[in-house]
Amino acid sequence: MRREAQLARLAFAVPLLYFGTLFAAAATWPGYSHVTQYASELGSAAAPRPEIFNNGIIAMGVVCVFAAAGLFLAAIRAGGRPVWTALGALCIGLFGISMVMGGMFPMPNPLHGGFGLGFAQVFAPLFLALALRGRERMGALVATLLASFVFMAATITVMMGVGHLVTRANVGLWQRANALAMFPWMAVAGFVLSRRVEELDGR
Repeated sequence: MRREAQLARLAFAVPLLYFGTLFAAAATWPGYSHVTQYASELGSAAAPRPEIFNNGIIAMGVVCVFAAAGLFLAAIRAGGRPVWTALGALCIGLFGISMVMGGMFPMPNPLHGGFGLGFAQVFAPLFLALALRGRERMGALVATLLASFVFMAATITVMMGVGHLVTRANVGLWQRANALAMFPWMAVAGFVLSRRVEELDGR
């Protein structure tokens, strides 16, 4: 298997690590609510086992950086436009760095936000869609990427206060909705692009 396919498949692990860490850490905190509490509270001093969440998020961030390189290489191999592909991979890498910082500096540390680098993830699927549009066997992936971008942009906008829909009574639900927009598309992209690289190598 080519290096591009191997690295691209690391993207499978990103949502698994995030949601696995989220639920494993929550299981150690009786009374923790996915409806009313932020995920990052699982890594705060108030949590019974904050190291579970913090170490898991750090691991996810590191994997995310390597997955960014893999998705870049695989997308280029699949005919992706270099500039858009590079921008998409850069956004994923910046997001990975922000996750590492989030785990290293638990809330309420000001560095927990990773200097806002995580917001770059919103644009990653859009840039990759622009990179791959019109390329052979990429139509379904492009549609998935664009849908994920719209879903992620909408949930981020709501989380930032637009429409005043987020309250302390439902902030956890909105954050989980945002996570569903933010992570699964990476596994889909990793699967499709790694398969495409293997197909091209088999010709």
